[in-house]
Amino acid sequence: MALKYIEEYRDATLARDLIKKIHGVSKRKLRLMEVCGTHTMSIFKHGIRSVIPEGITLLSGPGCPVCVTAQKDIDAFVEFARVKNVIVTTFGDLMKVPGSSSTLAKEKASGADVRIVYSVFDAINIAKDNIDKEVVFCAVGFETTIPTIAASILMGIEAKIDNFSIYSANKLTPPALAALMVTKGVEIDGFILPGHVSVITGTNAYRDTFEKYDVPSVISGFEPIDILKAILLLIEQNEIGKPALENAYPRAVSDQGNVKAQQIMNQVFEVCNAFWRGIGEIPLSGMGLKKEYQVFDAAIKFGMDMPEVPEPKGCACGEILMGLKTPEQCALYKKKCTPMTPVGPCMVSTEGSCAAFYRYS
Repeated sequence: MALKYIEEYRDATLARDLIKKIHGVSKRKLRLMEVCGTHTMSIFKHGIRSVIPEGITLLSGPGCPVCVTAQKDIDAFVEFARVKNVIVTTFGDLMKVPGSSSTLAKEKASGADVRIVYSVFDAINIAKDNIDKEVVFCAVGFETTIPTIAASILMGIEAKIDNFSIYSANKLTPPALAALMVTKGVEIDGFILPGHVSVITGTNAYRDTFEKYDVPSVISGFEPIDILKAILLLIEQNEIGKPALENAYPRAVSDQGNVKAQQIMNQVFEVCNAFWRGIGEIPLSGMGLKKEYQVFDAAIKFGMDMPEVPEPKGCACGEILMGLKTPEQCALYKKKCTPMTPVGPCMVSTEGSCAAFYRYS
């Protein structure tokens, strides 16, 4: 029977029934990866790790947009903050992410004009109110936010705003899943696919990856019942030996996704190669502005071409994002790297695996 109200997805009786079923069908050790930072936080918040069989390991994958942002992109954000008459606009999660020499928070404390915004449209309004300055938006996100960034570009054109630009560090989810499947040492028996991203992309976006690698995959919502149901489905697929791509979030996700959002995104952006922290360059996994919209490209506008730099010494964020390590296996975790003194972005972002482990475990 389909559930109708949010409270039903948190119902203790339903949860106990699902947990009982999970224990009943689970016969082997499995490594399941959630590919969404919101899933990571929800799993910890609701204590899901503590109620599933010991043989089921939940891994946090590359589903936190701040966490997968390459070191050179963080350095670019810091450099923008140092340019005279530039206002840097960003989501709050980026403020404390360490670059090679500084953070946006430190630059702001030193006098740079760095402002936290809640959407890219806030940045557009700041540009309207500060026509004597350049406004740069740090565009970090997956398919969930890329359409809104594209819409802001179209809005800028319509309003004839010429002091607004973006630095695109946007990423696409399916290519990252494919990259994980061919990475040495990575062992994944099933993916808990992201809910928010899938609302935009639809189930069809994962079909090529699924058909090529034949790995059990389930799109899930974020409530306890959603996640427990996804875990149950993945275990069942593994136990009967029949991998499938299933949508366990039909109240929000369709096969086609949000076609209008996809059209706006593809009107303004085009697929390009992108660097992912810890993984490296993944072909056709990023979204860069098309040529006709590059007047809004901050990297071109300011000649900002940062070199590739190594990640902080000892930081295991990259390996954690690929499921090769857990936060407790990082030598810096809870020692040199804490929420107050983060070394890597996984400890900074509210969706980061290290932040979740630190807060809940």
